Amino acid sequence: MLQKIKTYAVQRPVIFAVIVILLSIVSTEIPLQRLFVPYMNQQAAIYASLIVQQGLVGLALWWLLRRFGWTRQAGFTPPAYWRALWLGWPLVVYALLNASDFLNRAVKIDTKPGILVLYALVNLSTGWVEEVMGRGLVLAPILQKWGSTRKGLFAGVLVSSALFGLAHLANLIMGRAYLVNALAQIVYCVFFGVLFAALLLRNRTIWPVMLLHAAFDFAGNLGELTPGAVVNGPSAPLEPMTALLTVLIFLPLFIYGLVLLRKAQPIPSELPGG
Repeated sequence: MLQKIKTYAVQRPVIFAVIVILLSIVSTEIPLQRLFVPYMNQQAAIYASLIVQQGLVGLALWWLLRRFGWTRQAGFTPPAYWRALWLGWPLVVYALLNASDFLNRAVKIDTKPGILVLYALVNLSTGWVEEVMGRGLVLAPILQKWGSTRKGLFAGVLVSSALFGLAHLANLIMGRAYLVNALAQIVYCVFFGVLFAALLLRNRTIWPVMLLHAAFDFAGNLGELTPGAVVNGPSAPLEPMTALLTVLIFLPLFIYGLVLLRKAQPIPSELPGG
Protein backbone atom coordinates (compact mmCIF):
# COMPACT_ATOMS: atom_id res chain seq x y z
CA MET A 1 0.00 0.00 0.00
CA LEU A 2 2.72 2.49 0.96
CA GLN A 3 4.67 1.62 -2.18
CA LYS A 4 1.61 2.44 -4.30
CA ILE A 5 1.19 5.77 -2.48
CA LYS A 6 4.88 6.57 -3.03
CA THR A 7 4.62 5.73 -6.73
CA TYR A 8 1.56 7.94 -7.07
CA ALA A 9 3.32 10.76 -5.20
CA VAL A 10 6.20 10.74 -7.66
CA GLN A 11 3.94 10.42 -10.71
CA ARG A 12 1.40 13.04 -9.56
CA PRO A 13 3.34 15.15 -7.06
CA VAL A 14 1.13 18.26 -7.18
CA ILE A 15 -2.09 16.31 -6.58
CA PHE A 16 -0.33 14.36 -3.83
CA ALA A 17 0.85 17.65 -2.29
CA VAL A 18 -2.71 19.03 -2.24
CA ILE A 19 -3.94 15.87 -0.51
CA VAL A 20 -1.16 16.05 2.09
CA ILE A 21 -1.89 19.72 2.81
CA LEU A 22 -5.65 19.18 3.12
CA LEU A 23 -5.23 16.19 5.45
CA SER A 24 -2.71 18.11 7.55
CA ILE A 25 -5.03 21.11 7.88
CA VAL A 26 -8.04 19.00 8.81
CA SER A 27 -6.00 17.08 11.38
CA THR A 28 -4.72 20.23 13.07
CA GLU A 29 -8.09 21.98 13.09
CA ILE A 30 -9.89 19.41 15.27
CA PRO A 31 -11.09 21.39 18.36
CA LEU A 32 -9.32 19.53 21.16
CA GLN A 33 -8.92 22.41 23.60
CA ARG A 34 -12.05 21.36 25.49
CA LEU A 35 -10.10 18.30 26.66
CA PHE A 36 -7.60 20.58 28.40
CA VAL A 37 -9.97 23.24 29.78
CA PRO A 38 -10.70 21.33 33.03
CA TYR A 39 -6.99 21.50 33.89
CA MET A 40 -5.95 24.98 32.71
CA ASN A 41 -7.31 28.31 31.48
CA GLN A 42 -8.63 28.82 27.93
CA GLN A 43 -5.42 30.30 26.51
CA ALA A 44 -3.27 27.50 27.92
CA ALA A 45 -5.78 24.92 26.67
CA ILE A 46 -5.62 26.31 23.12
CA TYR A 47 -1.83 26.23 23.20
CA ALA A 48 -1.71 22.71 24.64
CA SER A 49 -4.09 21.36 21.99
CA LEU A 50 -2.07 22.98 19.20
CA ILE A 51 1.19 21.56 20.55
CA VAL A 52 -0.27 18.04 20.66
CA GLN A 53 -1.97 18.23 17.26
CA GLN A 54 0.88 19.87 15.37
CA GLY A 55 3.46 17.67 17.03
CA LEU A 56 1.61 14.45 16.20
CA VAL A 57 0.73 15.46 12.62
CA GLY A 58 4.37 16.43 12.07
CA LEU A 59 5.48 13.03 13.38
CA ALA A 60 3.03 11.27 11.05
CA LEU A 61 4.36 13.21 8.06
CA TRP A 62 7.94 12.50 9.09
CA TRP A 63 7.07 8.79 9.40
CA LEU A 64 5.81 8.81 5.83
CA LEU A 65 8.98 10.56 4.68
CA ARG A 66 11.01 7.85 6.37
CA ARG A 67 8.97 4.99 4.95
CA PHE A 68 9.24 6.52 1.47
CA GLY A 69 13.02 6.95 1.87
CA TRP A 70 12.83 10.74 1.47
CA THR A 71 14.20 11.96 4.79
CA ARG A 72 17.52 13.01 3.23
CA GLN A 73 15.81 14.90 0.39
CA ALA A 74 13.65 16.63 3.00
CA GLY A 75 16.74 17.85 4.84
CA PHE A 76 16.92 15.41 7.74
CA THR A 77 20.67 15.12 7.36
CA PRO A 78 23.50 14.82 9.91
CA PRO A 79 25.50 17.97 10.79
CA ALA A 80 28.50 16.80 8.76
CA TYR A 81 26.59 17.61 5.55
CA TRP A 82 25.24 21.02 6.54
CA ARG A 83 26.34 24.04 4.49
CA ALA A 84 26.28 27.84 4.76
CA LEU A 85 23.84 28.17 7.66
CA TRP A 86 24.54 31.90 7.79
CA LEU A 87 22.40 32.36 4.68
CA GLY A 88 19.33 32.57 6.91
CA TRP A 89 20.39 35.92 8.41
CA PRO A 90 17.57 38.00 6.78
CA LEU A 91 14.97 35.98 8.69
CA VAL A 92 16.74 36.82 11.95
CA VAL A 93 16.60 40.52 11.05
CA TYR A 94 12.91 40.34 10.13
CA ALA A 95 12.12 38.46 13.34
CA LEU A 96 13.86 41.13 15.42
CA LEU A 97 12.01 43.88 13.56
CA ASN A 98 8.77 42.00 14.12
CA ALA A 99 9.43 41.96 17.86
CA SER A 100 10.82 45.52 18.04
CA ASP A 101 7.82 46.94 19.94
CA PHE A 102 8.40 44.36 22.65
CA LEU A 103 12.19 44.58 22.65
CA ASN A 104 12.09 48.35 23.25
CA ARG A 105 9.22 47.84 25.73
CA ALA A 106 6.77 50.04 23.84
CA VAL A 107 4.42 47.08 24.30
CA LYS A 108 4.70 44.91 27.39
CA ILE A 109 4.07 41.21 27.82
CA ASP A 110 1.85 40.45 30.79
CA THR A 111 1.49 36.71 31.26
CA LYS A 112 2.52 33.85 33.51
CA PRO A 113 5.76 31.93 32.83
CA GLY A 114 3.79 28.75 32.11
CA ILE A 115 1.86 30.46 29.32
CA LEU A 116 5.11 31.79 27.87
CA VAL A 117 6.57 28.28 27.78
CA LEU A 118 3.45 26.93 26.06
CA TYR A 119 3.56 29.85 23.61
CA ALA A 120 7.16 29.01 22.70
CA LEU A 121 6.27 25.34 22.24
CA VAL A 122 3.31 26.25 20.00
CA ASN A 123 5.57 28.18 17.67
CA LEU A 124 8.17 25.41 17.66
CA SER A 125 5.46 22.88 16.81
CA THR A 126 4.22 25.17 14.02
CA GLY A 127 7.70 25.38 12.53
CA TRP A 128 7.98 21.61 12.85
CA VAL A 129 4.71 20.59 11.19
CA GLU A 130 4.70 23.25 8.47
CA GLU A 131 8.26 22.49 7.40
CA VAL A 132 7.86 18.70 7.47
CA MET A 133 4.79 19.27 5.32
CA GLY A 134 5.77 22.17 3.05
CA ARG A 135 9.46 21.50 2.53
CA GLY A 136 9.25 17.78 3.22
CA LEU A 137 6.35 15.71 2.00
CA VAL A 138 5.24 18.37 -0.50
CA LEU A 139 8.55 19.52 -2.00
CA ALA A 140 10.45 16.20 -2.03
CA PRO A 141 8.26 14.35 -4.58
CA ILE A 142 7.86 17.48 -6.71
CA LEU A 143 11.64 17.79 -7.03
CA GLN A 144 11.94 14.08 -7.78
CA LYS A 145 9.62 14.69 -10.72
CA TRP A 146 10.97 18.05 -11.91
CA GLY A 147 14.25 18.72 -10.12
CA SER A 148 16.66 17.27 -12.67
CA THR A 149 16.83 20.61 -14.52
CA ARG A 150 17.36 24.18 -13.35
CA LYS A 151 13.99 25.23 -14.78
CA GLY A 152 12.28 22.27 -13.11
CA LEU A 153 13.85 23.06 -9.75
CA PHE A 154 12.63 26.66 -9.87
CA ALA A 155 9.19 25.51 -10.96
CA GLY A 156 9.05 22.93 -8.19
CA VAL A 157 9.97 25.44 -5.52
CA LEU A 158 7.47 27.99 -6.82
CA VAL A 159 4.62 25.47 -7.06
CA SER A 160 5.28 24.03 -3.59
CA SER A 161 5.51 27.56 -2.16
CA ALA A 162 2.24 28.57 -3.83
CA LEU A 163 0.55 25.55 -2.27
CA PHE A 164 2.10 26.46 1.09
CA GLY A 165 0.69 29.98 0.76
CA LEU A 166 -2.76 28.76 -0.24
CA ALA A 167 -2.82 26.44 2.78
CA HIS A 168 -3.22 29.58 4.88
CA LEU A 169 -6.72 30.00 3.45
CA ALA A 170 -7.59 27.89 6.47
CA ASN A 171 -7.31 31.05 8.59
CA LEU A 172 -10.05 32.70 6.51
CA ILE A 173 -12.25 29.60 6.45
CA MET A 174 -11.92 29.10 10.22
CA GLY A 175 -12.71 32.77 10.94
CA ARG A 176 -9.23 33.70 12.18
CA ALA A 177 -8.63 36.29 9.46
CA TYR A 178 -10.57 38.78 7.38
CA LEU A 179 -10.41 38.47 3.58
CA VAL A 180 -7.83 41.22 3.00
CA ASN A 181 -5.63 39.92 5.82
CA ALA A 182 -5.86 36.37 4.47
CA LEU A 183 -4.97 37.41 0.92
CA ALA A 184 -1.94 39.33 2.15
CA GLN A 185 -0.85 36.37 4.26
CA ILE A 186 -1.17 33.98 1.33
CA VAL A 187 1.09 36.16 -0.82
CA TYR A 188 3.81 36.70 1.76
CA CYS A 189 3.69 33.03 2.77
CA VAL A 190 4.54 32.22 -0.85
CA PHE A 191 7.55 34.50 -0.41
CA PHE A 192 8.53 32.70 2.78
CA GLY A 193 8.02 29.33 1.11
CA VAL A 194 10.51 30.20 -1.63
CA LEU A 195 13.10 31.37 0.89
CA PHE A 196 12.59 28.36 3.18
CA ALA A 197 12.98 25.99 0.22
CA ALA A 198 16.09 27.81 -0.99
CA LEU A 199 17.65 27.63 2.48
CA LEU A 200 16.83 23.94 2.73
CA LEU A 201 18.46 23.18 -0.61
CA ARG A 202 21.49 25.41 -0.03
CA ASN A 203 22.04 24.36 3.60
CA ARG A 204 21.27 20.67 3.00
CA THR A 205 19.33 20.61 6.25
CA ILE A 206 15.81 21.43 7.35
CA TRP A 207 16.55 22.03 11.05
CA PRO A 208 17.68 25.69 10.80
CA VAL A 209 14.68 26.38 8.55
CA MET A 210 12.35 25.01 11.20
CA LEU A 211 13.99 27.12 13.90
CA LEU A 212 13.92 30.29 11.79
CA HIS A 213 10.27 29.64 10.92
CA ALA A 214 9.44 29.19 14.61
CA ALA A 215 11.44 32.28 15.61
CA PHE A 216 9.63 34.47 13.10
CA ASP A 217 6.22 33.21 14.24
CA PHE A 218 7.27 33.67 17.88
CA ALA A 219 8.16 37.31 17.21
CA GLY A 220 5.11 37.99 15.07
CA ASN A 221 2.52 36.62 17.48
CA LEU A 222 3.77 38.21 20.70
CA GLY A 223 0.61 40.30 20.83
CA GLU A 224 -1.14 37.18 22.11
CA LEU A 225 0.74 37.65 25.40
CA THR A 226 -0.51 41.17 26.03
CA PRO A 227 -3.45 41.96 28.36
CA GLY A 228 -6.84 41.40 26.76
CA ALA A 229 -5.51 39.64 23.67
CA VAL A 230 -7.74 37.04 22.00
CA VAL A 231 -5.89 33.86 21.04
CA ASN A 232 -6.87 32.34 17.68
CA GLY A 233 -9.29 35.20 17.07
CA PRO A 234 -9.26 37.49 14.03
CA SER A 235 -6.94 40.47 14.10
CA ALA A 236 -8.22 43.88 13.02
CA PRO A 237 -9.01 44.01 9.27
CA LEU A 238 -6.29 45.62 7.19
CA GLU A 239 -6.91 48.48 4.82
CA PRO A 240 -6.02 47.46 1.23
CA MET A 241 -3.02 49.81 1.14
CA THR A 242 -1.77 48.48 4.47
CA ALA A 243 -2.10 44.92 3.15
CA LEU A 244 -0.17 45.89 0.03
CA LEU A 245 2.53 47.53 2.14
CA THR A 246 2.77 44.36 4.24
CA VAL A 247 3.32 42.30 1.10
CA LEU A 248 5.97 44.74 -0.17
CA ILE A 249 7.81 44.58 3.14
CA PHE A 250 8.29 40.85 2.67
CA LEU A 251 9.06 41.02 -1.06
CA PRO A 252 12.86 41.23 -0.46
CA LEU A 253 12.73 37.79 1.15
CA PHE A 254 11.20 36.40 -2.05
CA ILE A 255 13.88 38.03 -4.18
CA TYR A 256 16.61 36.81 -1.83
CA GLY A 257 15.20 33.28 -2.04
CA LEU A 258 15.27 33.37 -5.85
CA VAL A 259 18.90 34.52 -5.76
CA LEU A 260 19.82 31.65 -3.45
CA LEU A 261 18.09 29.18 -5.75
CA ARG A 262 20.50 30.03 -8.55
CA LYS A 263 23.11 27.81 -6.88
CA ALA A 264 20.70 25.30 -5.35
CA GLN A 265 20.43 21.61 -6.18
CA PRO A 266 18.10 18.91 -4.86
CA ILE A 267 19.55 17.02 -1.91
CA PRO A 268 20.49 13.52 -3.10
CA SER A 269 18.89 10.53 -1.38
CA GLU A 270 22.34 9.11 -0.64
CA LEU A 271 24.96 11.58 0.55
CA PRO A 272 28.67 10.67 0.34
CA GLY A 273 29.71 8.58 3.30
CA GLY A 274 26.11 8.34 4.53
